[in-house]
Amino acid sequence: MDSIPVPAPPPSAYNPNRRVSDLILGQLKHFQHVEQKHGNLGIDPALARDIYTEAGAARYITAITRALRGRAAAQPVAATSPSTPPPPTNVAVLLMPKAVKQPSKVRLAIAASAAKPPAKKVAKKTAAKKPAQYSFKRKK
Repeated sequence: MDSIPVPAPPPSAYNPNRRVSDLILGQLKHFQHVEQKHGNLGIDPALARDIYTEAGAARYITAITRALRGRAAAQPVAATSPSTPPPPTNVAVLLMPKAVKQPSKVRLAIAASAAKPPAKKVAKKTAAKKPAQYSFKRKK
């Protein structure tokens, strides 16, 4: 597979003093909600208030991400046994009624032989023509 060259972004792409976009502001509101939900994450309150510039938003996102990752690493992971996992089951086959559980060729033959009802024809709606108010004919 051929690689696709992607040019580096210009230096003007990141302006630390530029206001954040509405999309990033919405994401920051989600981060604030997560911070309130998890309680005290140890984030400086001044850092949480300075989210309206690109630099402030980047610092806040970095701090929240580090705090959440550190909290996730501190939580013990449930021990799993190294035994072999159970074989995968096809849930769709288990939920089907017994009458439907037929070999695929039989099901295809039944589906192909089924008669289809005729399709209803729907009349297209047409817009009423408005009388011409202006005449665009060329004068001779």
